[in-house]
Amino acid sequence: MADETTTNLDIKRKLDPTITAHILDLTNKIDQLIQSHKSLCEDIGKLKEAIYNPDEGIYSRIRDVERQIIKDGDLRVAKLEETIEGMKRLQWMVIGSGVAAVVSVIFKTFIVS
Repeated sequence: MADETTTNLDIKRKLDPTITAHILDLTNKIDQLIQSHKSLCEDIGKLKEAIYNPDEGIYSRIRDVERQIIKDGDLRVAKLEETIEGMKRLQWMVIGSGVAAVVSVIFKTFIVS
């Protein structure tokens, strides 16, 4: 072990000062990355807790709100009625377009010619 330490010291003494400075700079940057990674991990843990906590998390709040809104299926019925109204509009547009096409053909066939 003592031989390795002296060898490392000898290598450090022989290195160019610019290389040593770069190595120290890289070491400092790696330390900063490690610190920021640790703080990021803590923040992610807090976010997970805020989202997935079964008592006070966002999912539990959404579930409670949904239970309040969907009493007796009111929301489902409203969605169903909205879909039916959309289908009726689409049907009337198709029927109207078909009638317009038939009237156009009749008009061109009998009146124009």
